[in-house]
Formats: sequence, structure tokens, C-alpha cells
Amino acid sequence: MEFWKIEHSPAGLAVIEPSSGRQKSYGELRSDVNQIFMPNGRSLIFLLAQNRYECLCVYLAALQSDNPVLLIDASLDRTLLQGLVDTYRPAYIYGLAPDLALPGYLAHPDGALSILERQSRECIPLHESLALLLNTSGSTGSPKLVRLSRQNLEANAVSIASYLELSGSERPLTSLPMSYSYGLSVINSHLLAGAALSLTDYGVLRREFWDTLDQCACTSLAGVPYTYQMLLETSLLTRRGKTLRTLTQAGGALGDSYTRRLHQLAQERGFRFFVMYGQTEATARISYLPFEKLGDKIGSIGIAIPNGRLELEADSGELVYRGPNVMLGYAECLEDLARGDELGGVLRTGDLARQDTDGFFYITGRLKRFLKLFGKRFNLDEVEQIVQSNFGFPIACFGRDDLLMLAFEGSDGVVPKVLAMVREKFRLPQDSIQVEAHERLPRTLRGKIDYQSLLAMHGVSSSALTATEAVR
Repeated sequence: MEFWKIEHSPAGLAVIEPSSGRQKSYGELRSDVNQIFMPNGRSLIFLLAQNRYECLCVYLAALQSDNPVLLIDASLDRTLLQGLVDTYRPAYIYGLAPDLALPGYLAHPDGALSILERQSRECIPLHESLALLLNTSGSTGSPKLVRLSRQNLEANAVSIASYLELSGSERPLTSLPMSYSYGLSVINSHLLAGAALSLTDYGVLRREFWDTLDQCACTSLAGVPYTYQMLLETSLLTRRGKTLRTLTQAGGALGDSYTRRLHQLAQERGFRFFVMYGQTEATARISYLPFEKLGDKIGSIGIAIPNGRLELEADSGELVYRGPNVMLGYAECLEDLARGDELGGVLRTGDLARQDTDGFFYITGRLKRFLKLFGKRFNLDEVEQIVQSNFGFPIACFGRDDLLMLAFEGSDGVVPKVLAMVREKFRLPQDSIQVEAHERLPRTLRGKIDYQSLLAMHGVSSSALTATEAVR
């Protein structure tokens, strides 16, 4: 069943939104989706997404009307948003901000939504399979997008619903942004199962988040490593959420000690905890660790999701995934939106891995220069370019999955300015950023920044660098 058609019993509960007091049945959701204005003919649209009912309706309306949509975090810095608009020139931009305004766009009248219409319309070739665009580096506003089809979305939703054994009795809480592939996969898979989505934009450390969870009797929670680290450190997960039955984690490595604590807590409280691995390029999920195997396979990303296959490349040890949820390809400019399927269901993950004798996989390193912070992927080269464009001096970005580290050539007095700019631009807390000044950054014999030396100085593994990047 195609989840975006929401063809469940009209009387079944589909959405709960405590902040507005709304509860919507599947019949009402279908009706509201049909009321959303959508352009005639295939046009590219942007959605400045929040975990709100109106945004859910726009997303489903776009899929139903076959208008490709790019989901963007509504909190994205406006200068970064303008860069995406300039690159892809969408016909319409949807959002909830009442003061939404961008050069070259006029307000289009609608009820609860703010809709901007492009003044100078143009015919943009869009491939017939293109349905959804997602950014792999959502906080940097990178123009590099993942191109997904409706078949990709459906295949991944079916697989997730299968291994999590989802049913219409589930009530997931939207603990992650819908513009993030992991958060969106929670929505897709539960709509497929006919479950009732509980919508909230509150963070997991807010009292309102847990009040919503209890009020809606939520049964599942999804989180990135930072989510569970904070919930364990604050003991919130031991004190709240009596109705929780399933917890899932992806978006980076949680760490063995935290995984063991969650395994023990799951046994004590009677819920299931699933460690998962995925990439936006695979429409979210690639593998999962069955809960019953968690105690014996701490540190593993598990096995391939249903209808998918994992293997190791013989020469490099790179993890390769094959499945119907693999993206069509990337887009880096407007012309790329006319491209079709360029990968044929095969995704080179860029991660190094090993497989044990029972067939379970373990990530051992990376081939590319990126970090995951709070579940979001940060391309370090793009972060460097953005910071350098603001300050002008040479800068190097490196780090680990819980810390973005920046070193620049300059005086210590500039450190607070760099720190403030990075915090504001990328919406990161101060304790996840480390900035330091160097009289001169270490360089290779070719005069390139020596990332290996910087990593060694700070005791960070160099597995995030390829052999080529190690001598840049």
C-alpha cells in the first residue's frame, strides 16, 4: 500500500497534536490533504518543515499530486536558505512563518499556511521518478541533495514496518524533525501501518515533551546518540514514559557503555531497544540489530533490513548496500533534477566495516570527511568554506561524532567570534564546538593543511580521512 494515499479506515485516529488541541482521523487527514493548494503540473516546491499538522498535510499533498518537494528545516539560517532558493528556483515555497518573505517571490493566499510563489516562472525539467529531495547536511544549507522516488520511500517504509512489527495500535512521538530522513522515516512507516502520529516540536529535555508523551500514551520514541546520552544522564528515561514499548536509535554510533545501559533499562522496563544504521541516500534505514540479539552484539549495526542486502567490498572493506530504497542519485544544481536513476539500487556507504561469523556487521571507520552531530551530517569541507567566507583566514575543520573542532590561523581574540558564528549558523550548542587559534596551521610538504597532524594533536582517530585527503 502506498502510505501517502492514507487509505486506512476513515474513523481510525491518524494525528494527535496537543499544542493545538487537534485530533484528526484518517478520513479528516485525507480531506485536509485534498484541501492543500498544489500547483497544476509538476513543479518543484520547498517546504520549510516543522513537526506540525499543516506541514504533514503539505508533504502528503506533494506526494499525491506528484510535485517534487524539498524538505528544509524551518530553523535553517535565512542566508543559507536563500542559497538553496537561488540554486533550485522552486515554483512555490510553503511554511508556517507569518512573515515569510524572499526576494523574487510573492505571497500566495492560503489559510493556515504561508505560501510564496515565484514571480518569474520557468519550465524546469524534472525527472518523472523524482518525488522528494533531502539534504544530507541539513544545517549547512548545502546545495547537494539526495534525489528520492516514491518507490524509494515506499520500500523503506515497508521494510521498517516489517522489522519493527508496526501496527495500527502504535502511537509514535515525533522526537526528530521531519526534514531529517530518520524523522521522516518514522512518519512514513507509521502512516503505512495506520498508526496515530503524535506531533511535537519540543526537545526531549523539555517538560512539555514528556507531558505530551504521557498525555498521548505514546508507544515509541526515536533518537540519535545525543538523545539517549542526555536521557540517561538526566534519568528521564528511568522516570518517565510508562507507555513506551519501542525505542530506536540511529544517526551515528551511540557507544558501547550507553548501549549496555539501555539494554539493561529495556529489560527492566519491558520495552524493546533497536540500534539501527542508515543514510539519507538509502531513504533512511540500511540495517538494524534485532532486540533479542542486542546483549550479545553490543557495537554492531546488525543485519540488512528486509528486502536489502549488505556486503563488504573485497579490496577496500567498504560496506556496500543493495536495495530498492537506494536513492536515484545526487543533485548539486538545477539541471540535475532531470536525471533518472544513476545507482541502480547499489549504494557505496563510504563506511569501512567487518562482518562476524554470525553475519552481523560492525562499522570500523570512514572513507569520507564528515561528522554526525545530533544525528545530522556535517560535511567538513562545506563548514570550512562557510566559516572562511565570513572571516577570510585559513581554517581547518575536523573532530569526532560528538564534537566539531575548528582550528584557524589567527589570534586568540578572534576565538569567541568564530565560536558565536558557528553556533548561530549551524544551530549547535556551545559544548559541541571547539575552536582554537594557531599561529600557523600544520601543513604537508605540498603546503596543504595536514589534517592527520591536527587529528593526532587531539587524539582523534584518522579513520575519517581517505588516503588522498590525508596528504591534502
